[in-house]
Amino acid sequence: MARPKYRIIVPKAGAADEFGATAKLYPVDEIVDPVDDWQDDVMKTFVENGWATEVKVDAPDEVAEEPVRARNEDGTLKGDDPDTPDVNEAWEGGEAPKKKATKKATKKKAPAKKKATKKKAK
Repeated sequence: MARPKYRIIVPKAGAADEFGATAKLYPVDEIVDPVDDWQDDVMKTFVENGWATEVKVDAPDEVAEEPVRARNEDGTLKGDDPDTPDVNEAWEGGEAPKKKATKKATKKKAPAKKKATKKKAK
């Protein structure tokens, strides 16, 4: 059975090793994935005291990495070779990231002009 993960909600110091000989500060929003029983026990104590919550993990283990631009030996960005349409040399892995749909900005309408009013003669 997989161990649950925990999210720290109050910064607290806790054990950093199995024997409690060293301490570690667990900062807010840190996700702790206990590997050993002692880590699981520390996190259960944190949950009992309201310092951490159990995190439900629905995401798959494999996370898609963002594409990285390819660089030359001197560190400058590489360009794509137009002679090879099936491979994009400008990106590591040979594939460019998919373009995101952008919203077109709508123009604001100008306010209606007020009609000039004539003064009535008395």
